[in-house]
Amino acid sequence: MYLAKFFHRPPGDDDRELLLILGGDPMIIGIHMREGEYGSDEFLRETYSDATVAISSFRREGARLVDAGYFETSHTKYTLRNLLPDPQAKPDWQKGLDELMMAALGAPLAEQAKHLRALKGTPAEHEPLYLWLAAHHGLAADADAQRTLHIAERARDTLAARRAAEQPHYAWSIYESELEGRILESLSDAYVRAGNPSAGLAAIERACRVAANHKRILQRAVILCVYFPERTEDAFDDAYRRSRYGGYEDIMALPGYADYEARRKADANGQWRWKTAEPAREEEVRKAETELGLQLPDDYRKFLLSRGETELLVRLPEDSAELRFYRPADLATQRSNILSFVSFADAEQLEEAVAHFRAEYGVSLRHLLPVAEPAQASRCLLLHLEPGERYGWCYRWDHDGAWELERPEPNFDAALAALIQGIEQRDKLTLGFLNI
Repeated sequence: MYLAKFFHRPPGDDDRELLLILGGDPMIIGIHMREGEYGSDEFLRETYSDATVAISSFRREGARLVDAGYFETSHTKYTLRNLLPDPQAKPDWQKGLDELMMAALGAPLAEQAKHLRALKGTPAEHEPLYLWLAAHHGLAADADAQRTLHIAERARDTLAARRAAEQPHYAWSIYESELEGRILESLSDAYVRAGNPSAGLAAIERACRVAANHKRILQRAVILCVYFPERTEDAFDDAYRRSRYGGYEDIMALPGYADYEARRKADANGQWRWKTAEPAREEEVRKAETELGLQLPDDYRKFLLSRGETELLVRLPEDSAELRFYRPADLATQRSNILSFVSFADAEQLEEAVAHFRAEYGVSLRHLLPVAEPAQASRCLLLHLEPGERYGWCYRWDHDGAWELERPEPNFDAALAALIQGIEQRDKLTLGFLNI
């Protein structure tokens, strides 16, 4: 996690950044805000033994800059190297949220509660970040389960509403996907405590899609083992892959794990299977088509209505992978994401890319729709939706070759068949696409 504060001292352009990096050995970096090679203008770099010590030092360094005539600005993007003219002061309620965030990283619960109370009645209490931190505190303090659940649901719903309305929210320099992952992680915990493990499982599985990390994957595995014995093998999958990171000892001690491990190691060709998932509803598919302004091909529509937001699970003796298929509600966003990535959000470059894809592959870049991605890999399966000769064709795409399309197939069903055949034959290109 990167938490950044920016400081300006008028007049002039002697601007500074204080960057707190958490994870591993916490670090503070102080940077002169000048254009140039990253790292060339550092005025401070310190590594600390733990997060609590680093946060205390982060506060002190900020106070020193204020004492020297600087004020903290409203910027939050930690990669900024130029504050531009007339930087504005950060509002007090945002500073208060920053303090609450740092308190949640290790301060006593009473101190966290003090920060939460101080922000009541300010704009902060309506922010997804505040609501998540309030739910996080409720879980840590073992507060009323239903009240904590209500707060966590509000955090999820507020973030979703802001996103749908394209309204901003304040989350310091925390990526939106990471904030959503943290909200869903707490929401899962709250559902389980409130006696609804099915909703808890759905929330943590969503968190693992949005922003997977070791803690969330382990949380999912524990829920599966405790509440869903019919899916224990999914937890065994995680333990087999991730036991070296710790936390899976109880799962590996369960009856059946030793047999599962022996089968994985003995199966030279490996195996694949579809993850159990809830099919999409017809109205969800129609809404996605409306958002896209396009008709989905019949074979892909049938897939959504029979499998929905599912995963193709690949289990080889030495490795595992998941090909994750998007839910209908995510399709329009995924199309926008790939357009922005290919063009670097530059209108002139977008037109150049459009011309390239038309000339090289005979397809419309604006009509390429990501429908699936391998877990923890910047690749995807693309479906072409422009009416005409290549309507419904599928391609594999990799961010390292952003202007390239690979393995064309005439329809979605053929693309799935080619993937499965590649897995069964241990085709290097297919396994590479799946991040194996």
